[in-house]
Amino acid sequence: MLKKTQLCGIVIALIASSSVWAADQTIALKDGRQVILHDNFTWQYKAQTNNSVTSPTLKTTTATATAIPVIATSAVAIPIISAPKGVDVELGTTKAIQQLSDSGMDVLLTAAHYENGTLIIPTMMTNQSSKSVVNVTMKVRLSNSDGQTIATDEFTVWRSINRMPDTYFRPKTQHQGKPITFDVPKAERYFIDAEITDVDMR
Repeated sequence: MLKKTQLCGIVIALIASSSVWAADQTIALKDGRQVILHDNFTWQYKAQTNNSVTSPTLKTTTATATAIPVIATSAVAIPIISAPKGVDVELGTTKAIQQLSDSGMDVLLTAAHYENGTLIIPTMMTNQSSKSVVNVTMKVRLSNSDGQTIATDEFTVWRSINRMPDTYFRPKTQHQGKPITFDVPKAERYFIDAEITDVDMR
């Protein structure tokens, strides 16, 4: 925008170059706008008509010029991701498979081994709660390396004798649970989906 000091300079120049200041003067700016210089040393922009040149800084860009191109839905669709196969179970390693927790009961699936046609996954449990545990049940699904389910079963990894407190899983203690076993063909690797489905406390 034209500064007042610049306009004042124009007014002084016009006064110096003209012996008579008789009426309003109109001058054109470089950007196409017109300014009216009054004889009382004030000024104003001249109202613009539809044919007047518009300042580049005041131009608005139409939506079609700035719109982001629409891409076909099929080109940007989010790919479908298959459900995970589960936790890796590899024979010949000493690394624990997975730890599960529910209601203060922690169940650790330790390293698996294969014996006489049976996959064996030992369990180790810790009762972190303030109550005794009498029953812990798990649901386990076993898959092959292609992600296909080859076995599913429920396992009671801990069971106390009812009304015999000496057999209860006491709070803040640790015990070895019953192993998870599957009679399946031997493979170097399996995948397991396991969850604790019930923890019975007293």
